[in-house]
Amino acid sequence: MKSCVRDWRNIESFLAERLMGVKKIIFDRRTLVGICIIFLLSVFLGSVANIGLIKRYLKGEFKQAFISRESFPGLVFISLPEAEELWFSRQAIFIDSRSREEYQLGHIPGAVSLPLVEAKREKIKFFENFPPGTALVIYCEGGDCQTSLNLGKILYQRGFKNIRIYSGGWTEWVNAGKPVEK
Repeated sequence: MKSCVRDWRNIESFLAERLMGVKKIIFDRRTLVGICIIFLLSVFLGSVANIGLIKRYLKGEFKQAFISRESFPGLVFISLPEAEELWFSRQAIFIDSRSREEYQLGHIPGAVSLPLVEAKREKIKFFENFPPGTALVIYCEGGDCQTSLNLGKILYQRGFKNIRIYSGGWTEWVNAGKPVEK
């Protein structure tokens, strides 16, 4: 029992000495100056490396890439398995928001072509045939493509409240070996 107490006191003493050493290092003026220099250098290099993104952000380019749940509660992001389930069960209309040329090169079978550019310009008469409760799955190229999200916002504002955004898009669908149509 005495050896355990002695060992514990040795450990406690060792830890106390190490803690004091760490405190001396951290609160040393040179160390603090070094930490500040490293931090500022990191911020500078990070800014320089991402100057293009920073410029785009300051121009407001990314504002359309974000949605608020309060403004668009009917927009839901889905994954490949969810999109596949909706496609196989025919529970939703798939909408390809890419250009007509990209659509003609290949698309998800049964998908309707509605390029974002056209949706912005004109009234969409095609959707008058579908009640606003119809489930829609909108996709684009995938990755950082935002046309599906922006089209989803437009359709939501036009009365469609059951919208799914398949963010993996065409690229993920093809890479997963899912059916395609040309």
